[in-house]
Amino acid sequence: MQTLFLYKEIVGEKEGDVLVVSWGGTRGTTQAAVEELQQAGKKISLAHFHYIMPLPKNTHEVLAGFKKIIVCELNSGQFVNYLRMKEPEFSYLQYNKVQGLPFTVNELVTKFTELL
Repeated sequence: MQTLFLYKEIVGEKEGDVLVVSWGGTRGTTQAAVEELQQAGKKISLAHFHYIMPLPKNTHEVLAGFKKIIVCELNSGQFVNYLRMKEPEFSYLQYNKVQGLPFTVNELVTKFTELL
């Protein structure tokens, strides 16, 4: 299910237990993992950012609907640090991979299930 917000597209509901935040080349695996958990009845959604500077105008509203926010990055956490600076009222969890390899759907499903 896709819901269109002002500038940020969400895969899933606009409120829930976990919001996965991704950007850049992580969309395919993060979306596949989120959709797998949604099919299992979990309250998890994905906000994939196509651009981060400036952040979409409704970023605050998107983040506010979730109990936990996890930012998945294939680096040491530059985007999550930027979010902490721009939207400091939220608590962010990180899932980083710095091995020169992409995320796999299985590893993401495992991590997201831990958070749920």
